Amino acid sequence: MTEREHLYTCEDCGKPIRAGDQFQPADDCNFCPEHAATLADILDFWTDDIADQDSPCWPYEFDDIEDAQAHIDDLREQIAQHGPDHKPLRIA
Repeated sequence: MTEREHLYTCEDCGKPIRAGDQFQPADDCNFCPEHAATLADILDFWTDDIADQDSPCWPYEFDDIEDAQAHIDDLREQIAQHGPDHKPLRIA
C-alpha cells in the first residue's frame, strides 16, 4: 500500500492531512473536518470583525468594507442553503 502524501497538518490537533482528505483551509493554517469551523462560526467571526474598531482583520482579506459585507451576505445565503452547522471543506 502506498502512503498518501502528507500535505498539511491540523492547526488544532496536529493530525496530518493527506492527499485526498477533506480539510478546511483558513489563511495560513488548516483544519481537519473535526476541528473545522461551521458556517455559523465563520459568520460570527466576520460579523464581529467588521464591528471591531480597534484591530479588524477584514482589511487583510478584502479590498474594502463592501467586499467584506458581501462575504457576510454570501455566508448568510450558504447558511440558508446548507444550515448553520455545515462545514465548508475542500479535498487536499
